[in-house]
Amino acid sequence: MKKCLTILLTAILLATICIVPASAAKEMFTTLSSVSVESITLPIVGQKPTFSATVLSSANYTVSKVTWSEYNEDFEHIKDMTSTDTFREGYQYFIFITLESKGSCTFSSNLTQTIFSKTANKYPPTNDNKKVQIYTNFAAKKAINKVDLNVVKPVIGKTPTFAKVDTTEYCSVNSGASNMTNGVFWKNEKTNINLTISNPFKADGVYTVYYMLSSKDGYTFTNNTKFTINGQNAKVDALIVYYDSSNVGIYLDGLVPGDGKKEIGTLDLSVTAPKDGDKPDYTKIDGTGYYSDNGINGSSTKIYKNGIAWYKSASSYISPGTTETFKADNSYTVKISLSPKDGYKFTKSLTAKINGKTATVETFDDGSVTVSLTLTTLKKEHNHTNSDWKNDKENHWKVCTDKNCGTITVAKEVHKDANKDNKCDTCGYAIEKEETPTTSTPNTNDTPTTSTPSTDTTPSVSTPTTSESQTSTPEVEQPQDTEVEDTPQDVATDDNQDEESSAWIWIVAAAVVVLGGCATVAIVLIKKKK
Repeated sequence: MKKCLTILLTAILLATICIVPASAAKEMFTTLSSVSVESITLPIVGQKPTFSATVLSSANYTVSKVTWSEYNEDFEHIKDMTSTDTFREGYQYFIFITLESKGSCTFSSNLTQTIFSKTANKYPPTNDNKKVQIYTNFAAKKAINKVDLNVVKPVIGKTPTFAKVDTTEYCSVNSGASNMTNGVFWKNEKTNINLTISNPFKADGVYTVYYMLSSKDGYTFTNNTKFTINGQNAKVDALIVYYDSSNVGIYLDGLVPGDGKKEIGTLDLSVTAPKDGDKPDYTKIDGTGYYSDNGINGSSTKIYKNGIAWYKSASSYISPGTTETFKADNSYTVKISLSPKDGYKFTKSLTAKINGKTATVETFDDGSVTVSLTLTTLKKEHNHTNSDWKNDKENHWKVCTDKNCGTITVAKEVHKDANKDNKCDTCGYAIEKEETPTTSTPNTNDTPTTSTPSTDTTPSVSTPTTSESQTSTPEVEQPQDTEVEDTPQDVATDDNQDEESSAWIWIVAAAVVVLGGCATVAIVLIKKKK
């Protein structure tokens, strides 16, 4: 009987040893040698502090308390922050995080610690090594509110440009990606081939432009940063924030190469308004990117002169070759046929005005348009009243302010800027500088890899190495349950220390414990049997 009982107890013991998980045994008797707070909300100028932090769900410790304190540049304590305070530029902010261990785990006296990938300091563990407070400091950064990039649009037969982006807040960087130049890459979405400066855009191609941007010192990208490329909302591939910098990958896809022509989307035309007893005005219109001309859309020289016609009704007109004049109390419709100049084209959504009034636009397959408006005949004694200066990018002029007139009273003249203040000397118009996008020639270090088909849709970006920096020790009053060392320790980061310890060690340790426990149980049972 005793022999059978012994065999039974031995079997139970072995079974118990086998079912004890190594992780459970480890948690029961773990001395934590390293801790890491994975995420906090970094101080942003003008924003309020967030009193929370996160650790890995698998960690054998939790966050029980988070506080922030403000210090000046000399690391003199200013105040402990509340939820109504805001971070200020030029100040240092210390975050104090209290950690409590789980189960039977305890913190080592030689504990190493990091906060948001930055080496942190600590005060000695308390409460039988079950609680520890770690801390470090961060300078408040300015949030980058908007990124608006202007990119040379793809044009059939032209090659892409890889101009570097460089502003006071951010710049473009390769960040370890081999298929980039100056932090930029282009890709043909149909062939999945990355372009170089030798690959022209194709008529049947659809393209993506991608930028890798890095914030400069004192600035950071946030989840609220708005990204646009050529005025369109850009897509965000990844936003990575570090304690010392932040990177973001943005792109714009679905780009179809155009013909390179400048688009004309609005027209503001002027003609001499019909006046009782006057002949129609057929002065040729010559604007930026367009002109009026005969011989288009079947327009007859019996009706049009210099691309302009004056209609008395839908089927009746004043012929340019006659001496007919405008009659009082009548309305006349002016029709203006316009052709685009070389390098220009009218958009399908073209809008137009004649003498300041909204006109009707008719488009044709050959790229020309006809703009028309009905005008009321002015009285013979009508006197023009000059407006203030009217202007566009090239010229300035004045018109009559009468509601039925709008005639140009001061002829168009080209802007002049003799004093070089970027304003027209006559009308004060802010003269726009022609911005020619910089075409970067890659150097030997920035040459993109040979274009070959690839399944990767985004560049491979290397993670910046976290530099270990010495952090200043704040002079603060410690919580009552914390024993303060004379000087907090600065220690190296090693988040994964002891994470790969052999499970066999813990199995053996568990076996020893279980053996001891089962032996006691066996003795009790045997005694009871007796």
